[in-house]
Amino acid sequence: MSGSSSREATSAAGDGNYKLEIKEYGGGKGPVRWFFKEDSCVAMIDVPGCSVAPSSYSLEKTHVGFQTEEVDQNNHTVRTYIGFVKFPAVYDSEHAKISVDSGVLWITVTKHQGRQG
Repeated sequence: MSGSSSREATSAAGDGNYKLEIKEYGGGKGPVRWFFKEDSCVAMIDVPGCSVAPSSYSLEKTHVGFQTEEVDQNNHTVRTYIGFVKFPAVYDSEHAKISVDSGVLWITVTKHQGRQG
């Protein structure tokens, strides 16, 4: 019997408003938490082990796509998070603000000027 610690597993979660795909040994999934304010919406996505802004992201009319990675002390990728968060039309996702803090990806979008929801 032979084994490999480099075996990659993929797991995904989503409900139509978000999709989160995690590539790692053993799989896993992360929830999205939403906070709605009078003038904005914040999506918080758990990305354990990540401490820097996403390596790539796209700001689209209806959603924000992202890819971020957890790396070990030798700068090797341990886990990759790929996904998107879809926002209601009243929000301006093309001008989203994205950051990572303590293993949580924060995506903040403001309402379009002159629109009410």
